[in-house]
Amino acid sequence: MYFSKKDFLNRYYTVLLLLAILLIAATLRSPISSVGPLIPFFRGELEASNAMIGLVNTLPLLAFGLFSPFVPRLSSKFGMEFTLLIAMIFLSIGVFIRASGGIELLLFGTLLTGMAIAVGNILMPGLIKSTFPYRIGLMTGLYSVSMNLFGAIASGISVPIASIDTFDWRNAMQIWSIISLAAVIVLLLRLPVTRSSEKKVFMNVKSQPSRAIFKSKIAWAVTFFMGLQSLIPYSLFTWLPDILLTKGFDESEAGWLIAIYQLGLIPTTFIAPILAGRMKSQRLIGCSAGLLFFFGLLGVAFTSSHLIIVFLILTGVGAGTAFSLAMMFFVLRTNTVIESAQLSSMAQSIGYIVASTGPLFLGSISEMTEGWTVPFIILMAVALCIAFLGTVAGKNQKISFESTEETATK
Repeated sequence: MYFSKKDFLNRYYTVLLLLAILLIAATLRSPISSVGPLIPFFRGELEASNAMIGLVNTLPLLAFGLFSPFVPRLSSKFGMEFTLLIAMIFLSIGVFIRASGGIELLLFGTLLTGMAIAVGNILMPGLIKSTFPYRIGLMTGLYSVSMNLFGAIASGISVPIASIDTFDWRNAMQIWSIISLAAVIVLLLRLPVTRSSEKKVFMNVKSQPSRAIFKSKIAWAVTFFMGLQSLIPYSLFTWLPDILLTKGFDESEAGWLIAIYQLGLIPTTFIAPILAGRMKSQRLIGCSAGLLFFFGLLGVAFTSSHLIIVFLILTGVGAGTAFSLAMMFFVLRTNTVIESAQLSSMAQSIGYIVASTGPLFLGSISEMTEGWTVPFIILMAVALCIAFLGTVAGKNQKISFESTEETATK
């Protein structure tokens, strides 16, 4: 079969786009999930308290929340892919420098990392909707799988890397800048097409959400669903290693158990968005995600044997379902790419500020109560809230950006 030069270039740039989406997705969890298993390695060296350790994983979430409202404005000015390119450059710098000095540089590099990841969090749903409009469920699934697979790998191999004779915890953190550098290279290869006039229409996003969205019950349900479903995983990324150590597991086992938890996300992050895209209402999936979280956490709290693997996987299934459904809500509850980006901006800016309270607050509660029982009770209550919000956000309705009314889809 004969392919013209134009056909070849179209396929070439499409493959690069797919690769860019997968690589960017791989950078959105691994720089954060790699930190938790390494806490026992650097806590003593950096003389960090539980509150300070909690701040290490709280800062990215605060950055997500506070920086997210500015991302659509940057995207509107420079285009989605060019904004992502700059973000990946800053992410590479942040991941590398955070492990290059003391606690101050760790916090600064973490903040820079969080700001860069915020760009990917906000723009990826809109990029998928604009470039793969007929494969939204499939592409959201691939995006979610890549993100959680590399997040799991980062958790599992961080301790083994840090244990190599010529390496330490700093190298185990810095190594994840390789993925963001690879994303930079792919995005640079796509510059000719992203700068062409015929493609720019897909790259522009309005800056701020309209006022009407803040009066929408559906929008607020999506926002708090997004925030609470993020609070649980990021709290676990921070404190699950310590929780597992108190149950008698060693550092290496704790790292691999966190990886197993994240592997539980992978099948559902692929399947859930495809199912959600085919359903008129996603209320059942939304409620189920919260209940899976609840029963998984209940088992983790009361199990000290290797049976805990079952409950970690169950928690992971709940996390994967909730996350991929939150990403789909940005698309399913809106009519256009612009509206999708605006809902994404609102939900992620406010949602991640809500989520940022988790690691720091639960770490402080644990120190005050000298145990993890109360933090687990709080997390299980959050899981039930997710189940309720999922039934509201999952209604077969679109958000109206022109008025305060929600209009049912036909």
